[in-house]
Amino acid sequence: MNKAFIGFPIGLMVGLIICVILFKIANTNKKIKSEYDERQEAIRNRGYKYSFYALIVAELALMCARALEITFPFADYLLHLGAMLFGLLFLGIYTIWNDAYWGMNNNRKRYTVIIVIAVLLNILPVVMAVKNGFLGNAGLNSVPIMNIMVLVWLAIIGIAAVIKKIVKKNDAEEEE
Repeated sequence: MNKAFIGFPIGLMVGLIICVILFKIANTNKKIKSEYDERQEAIRNRGYKYSFYALIVAELALMCARALEITFPFADYLLHLGAMLFGLLFLGIYTIWNDAYWGMNNNRKRYTVIIVIAVLLNILPVVMAVKNGFLGNAGLNSVPIMNIMVLVWLAIIGIAAVIKKIVKKNDAEEEE
């Protein structure tokens, strides 16, 4: 069995524990869960629905490709991760554009620091894989590809957040 796959579940469990701790630190009221008003909850619920449909479409596309015996140069776990990230992209962008991404008890600066740390933690395995020649040898079926996919996803969400901030600032200046 690939050593990276043995470390993956352990890393996932450690990561979840760290997330709980970070959420307590990043929320202004030290609660783990973000709090949203009724408008935000309604928007988030619609976002979850759109996210679910996007995930279903992506998984249907993978299922059809498999039925048609179309092959991809990626391992199955990477394809399904891509489908999940595709669905989550809908949720992230929808809630960003409708001002429901940030909870009322979120400290945005602390969360931004956490996101930057997440980016760095996802860059590290990619850099190590390139340095050790693993990424080139294993190609598109290597575990660090997951990190690259998450980095691309984080970049898209980050770009959407920056664009929304610029649009919001321009709208506020026009109102004045």
